[in-house]
Amino acid sequence: MEYEFDVLVIGAGVAGLAAARELSKAGFSTGLIEKNSRYGLETSSRNSEVIHSGIHYPAGSLKAKLCVEGNSMMYDFCGRSCITHEKTGKLTLSTAREELQTLQELFENGQSNGVPEMKMLAAGEVKSILPCIKCTGALFTGTTGLVNSHNLMDYLYRDFLQAGGLAGFNEKVTGIEPLQVGYRISAGEGKKYTARILVNCAGLFSDSIYGMLGIDHRLYWAKGDYFTIGQYHDIKIPVYPLPGKDFLGIHLTPVIGGGLRAGPDMEYVEKKDHPYPGEQGESAFKTEGGKRKLFYEAVQRYLPEVKEAELFPEMYGIRAKLQGPGEGFRDFLIKEELPGFINLAGIDSPGLTSCLSIAKYVKNIADGIMNS
Repeated sequence: MEYEFDVLVIGAGVAGLAAARELSKAGFSTGLIEKNSRYGLETSSRNSEVIHSGIHYPAGSLKAKLCVEGNSMMYDFCGRSCITHEKTGKLTLSTAREELQTLQELFENGQSNGVPEMKMLAAGEVKSILPCIKCTGALFTGTTGLVNSHNLMDYLYRDFLQAGGLAGFNEKVTGIEPLQVGYRISAGEGKKYTARILVNCAGLFSDSIYGMLGIDHRLYWAKGDYFTIGQYHDIKIPVYPLPGKDFLGIHLTPVIGGGLRAGPDMEYVEKKDHPYPGEQGESAFKTEGGKRKLFYEAVQRYLPEVKEAELFPEMYGIRAKLQGPGEGFRDFLIKEELPGFINLAGIDSPGLTSCLSIAKYVKNIADGIMNS
């Protein structure tokens, strides 16, 4: 059986769902295929669920642009769609005098990126907000918040279907054949699709898709563990240390509905060691207790009253990165790499925040292809 579309999107994480919805609502006949049994079983459902402000990304980068734009779009979309979310604000802390200059530079970077609602706070001002937090100063970002990623994906999927989109699950791509115009895609058990435009939103496995077309970008897997903390329910706002070179640092994030989560850390792993639900089920995602001391020592720097025994292993997630260990910043890759082939790779943080702006960006590329 062969299906024909204007656009076929591969991968039903939050970016794929948002892109498919945007394209379908724009009038493209749009298909969406996913190798797992349902949407959102990988990175999109195992993260901090933070709506980022955009302070962390280099000025002029795609991550900075799409995060700031996506932040505003996310609040508007969630408000109109009754998706569970909360605009909490966030504190990014300096924990030593020598870190204050770095905090100031982060503030200035946010200004360069057009991040609104920022304010530098002295240690005493932080104490008045959260008495349990120890720091030498903080940057407050008022546009940071939380979103229930599952509610968000549910809505995106329903909206995609209502706009006329078609979805197929348990359909792993096994081959891609370039045509004179467009592509023929083999997937699942003997199914074939033809599409004028092919969009790769396969996340952790995006390299498998673009590799079928002879494109070579090294993709890394970075595991992040999370622990829940049994006390400190008065912390209703995300609390972050200053970011390190490779990741944002082990931070505290309130959980919508109650609770407090610490994490993630970052550990580069091999694909073969970490299967996903389509292969081994949910039990594969349980964080083990061996990292408790590491998490305790990280959190204790700014939450001195915390006890190691109060940290309980929760889960881990894995994100796809274009940068390897020690390589520093790499931007989102979102572009037409071959005629009619829109490739998305390295959609790590702030991918959740940016999903709607990413979708708009992809739709604009698709418009250009169709009009060329």
